[in-house]
Amino acid sequence: MNQAQKILITHNQVWLPDPGPVPTGKVVLATLMGNIAYFGYALSQDAFTVLRQVGDAAAKDWWAQTEPVLKALTGDDKDLDAFVVYKNFPQEVLAMDEADYWFRQICMYWGFPNEIFTTAPEPRPELDDTLTRCVLQLAPDDALSEIFANLLALPAHWIERQLADAIYLATTLVGEPNLSAIAFKENLISLGLACLEQGQTVTVETATDVLRLAVGMSEGDISLREPGKLRSFKRKERRFLLQMLESAPHLAEDFARRPEQMKRLLHALRPGDYARRYPQVCRAYDQLYRGQLPPSFNSQVEAQFADVDEAVLVLLKARPGEFMRRLHACVVLFEDGAIAAFLEIIPKLSTGQLLKLHRYLETVNQRKYRTFAPRGNWTKLQIANAAADRQLSEPHLKQLLAAIAQVLSTRLKQKVGPVRLDSATAKVKLQTSDSDLLPYGRGTVFPIPRNIKFLRTASYWESGPTRGNIWYDNGWNFFGEDWQPRGACCWTDVHFGTGGAIFSGDPTNSKDLKGRACQMIDLYPDILLQQGVRYAVWNILCFNRISFNGANEVYAALMWGEEPETGNLFEPSRCQLSFPLTGDNLTKYVAYIDLQRRELIYIDANLRGSVRSAAQNTSKLAELMPAFVEYLNSLPSVLDLFVHAPQASDGLPILYSDKDERIEGDVAWVFRPENHENSFEALQLNQLLG
Repeated sequence: MNQAQKILITHNQVWLPDPGPVPTGKVVLATLMGNIAYFGYALSQDAFTVLRQVGDAAAKDWWAQTEPVLKALTGDDKDLDAFVVYKNFPQEVLAMDEADYWFRQICMYWGFPNEIFTTAPEPRPELDDTLTRCVLQLAPDDALSEIFANLLALPAHWIERQLADAIYLATTLVGEPNLSAIAFKENLISLGLACLEQGQTVTVETATDVLRLAVGMSEGDISLREPGKLRSFKRKERRFLLQMLESAPHLAEDFARRPEQMKRLLHALRPGDYARRYPQVCRAYDQLYRGQLPPSFNSQVEAQFADVDEAVLVLLKARPGEFMRRLHACVVLFEDGAIAAFLEIIPKLSTGQLLKLHRYLETVNQRKYRTFAPRGNWTKLQIANAAADRQLSEPHLKQLLAAIAQVLSTRLKQKVGPVRLDSATAKVKLQTSDSDLLPYGRGTVFPIPRNIKFLRTASYWESGPTRGNIWYDNGWNFFGEDWQPRGACCWTDVHFGTGGAIFSGDPTNSKDLKGRACQMIDLYPDILLQQGVRYAVWNILCFNRISFNGANEVYAALMWGEEPETGNLFEPSRCQLSFPLTGDNLTKYVAYIDLQRRELIYIDANLRGSVRSAAQNTSKLAELMPAFVEYLNSLPSVLDLFVHAPQASDGLPILYSDKDERIEGDVAWVFRPENHENSFEALQLNQLLG
């Protein structure tokens, strides 16, 4: 697969060959445009003009390289249709009564071949839906370098796809990267580890980062959230790590912050073997074991908070990020003094930090709940009622919001100038550090067009041979207006209501050489709404308690369309979300639908629940979702960023979709590029957040 082309297409760009001496023939051109449309894409006018000029041979060679990329990105390479139990879904399942369905299903569980109980695929009417296409812009010469710089600037944890892109670009195209340009510590370590494997030079600056690097070299958790063993390092590796520790600032303080982890690191590195070469490390090591290290920053802060000592504000001003995280508590305790101290350090915070804080302050007094995901683990989500005595006064809120807005306004005026801002960009949330699936933030909204009559979700897996039947169950939970439980559709609850939702059958995969299987569920929004359903939550559950990482591959997709009986069961042009599922967790709640507003909202959370059946989780979700949805509303959006820039009708376009917009300028930011007449260079959003 052409990895560079894959990276470009995920950023709505495409590489094309140089023009040749003879134009591309009309037949080849028409075939290629039809092939691209099959995957849900189209070319911008500029890109189409270039394709017309490359010639037949170059065009065919280009397609041979590009088709596998589009197959992989849309999930078309999985051949999902082949692994669904009932190939004529949904009609084949709708035609069965409950007794017939379960007789067949139980026989399949007993080991009878599926083919005994299913009918051969019948011809289906051709797809005739009115669908939008994602328009690919012609990639400029420096596109990959710009994408790489944008990845490094992301102030959040890379999802697996982003990490793979960064590693490829760093080790194949760009050369040794400047790790100091990486905004997020875990990304720095992940890329640093990949560079080390390629023999490139890597340097990190703090003792904590050296610890992360050593843990990563031992295949442990570089977030340091989970304990893990350090492997035995070679002499050369020990000197490499000790040299970085020796030059690290605040060495004793970092040791004091994580004493047990640092003891394990120093035990593995044995700095006493090189006492003359690394005297600072040996001195701090000795102090660590004797308990003579100075108190850590956090312990000093906690002690002063316990004493309600306003001197803590002086301490916090030295670390603006820590002050920001503790601002609410400071204002509750010290009121005007805390406000005055924080106003001094606002310019030292990054744009991303200021946006998070601004949105938090805008919403904090209206929230009913306080939500906590310990160490980013949504399986352990804790919810408490918001305490009235912790509300911030309106004068304090106004003062803080005005000061933050002033700093953001100044920065955006300098960096981007006037913008033409689409209010719908409030639907696009900025990526958060605990996202796993897609490169935008949880809470991002996708409007469901009025012509859409059904949604189809799929879970596909390849568990490997000779492991018995393995399931990664596709399920939906349904709720009323105020999140009252209404029921579910999943392997145990095949139908919901009268034609509201239907399940495709529960596959057995133990006899497939690769252990492949697929489940699908169709939802009919108009019928669900008529039957009292307001919300529907999509989830994938690891039935056998084998995590997503325990399979060779787990994949999920969501499609929508007009006629469920037309086209193939899986049509990439209908696909709205398509992604691999990875991680050591056993649940994934992907998205929910607000049927009344006709919106699909991406949530990407490993909420706790039973893995035996989605139907067992409806009541628990009814408790969790109101607080979780409130939390989503508190996350900053693209609108929250650019609303602080100067506004002008001829400014730089910032749009959710350009379907009905004409873009004349050179640079724009468009979440869903759908107008093939527009050609523009994409604004790199992450570089504004630093």
